[in-house]
Amino acid sequence: MQLYLSPTSPFARKLRVALLEKGLDFATVFVDPWQVPEALTRANPLSQVPTLVTDAGVALVNSETILDWLERTYPQPALLPADADAATRALAIAGLAQGMLEATVQIVLERRRAPELQSAALIERRKAALQRGVASLAQRFDRARDRFHVDGIGAAVALAYLDFRLPEHAWRNDAPQLAAWQDWAAARPSLQASAPPT
Repeated sequence: MQLYLSPTSPFARKLRVALLEKGLDFATVFVDPWQVPEALTRANPLSQVPTLVTDAGVALVNSETILDWLERTYPQPALLPADADAATRALAIAGLAQGMLEATVQIVLERRRAPELQSAALIERRKAALQRGVASLAQRFDRARDRFHVDGIGAAVALAYLDFRLPEHAWRNDAPQLAAWQDWAAARPSLQASAPPT
């Protein structure tokens, strides 16, 4: 198996955290997808990370797809609760966190455009979505510390990426209990080992 990652991609980080939590070690190739490296585009013509090529030569793209495959292929330790209702709730939070990652990335990419080409309306719309996302996490996410499933992984990576890329977004002031949980999650070995370079 071969796993293509970028050290700064939050989607790749989410997968790295899951692999570390499961105790799995795949052959990893760090790439810059913006450079459209040939090795990556052979596996994934979209030049996106993460991309996993299985031993059978099947290229899996998208962190959610790869996480689903990991959970079915390496079911222990589980990243989803065994109870169906609890698993549904965990997936709902994981989906919310994924949307927050996407909104943050959209802001980052928009800010990289020339100032005269940037859409202030798009940036403000994504910021408002992130504010609602944090409020929803603070209300709906149970912040358990006796397990670390896909909901916790997603929330921890999304909030860490918000801190990393949009430090001016003072979400911790509005959600102190979520911030305390995030501090706990950030201290986990999987989050420490997968932190982006500063």
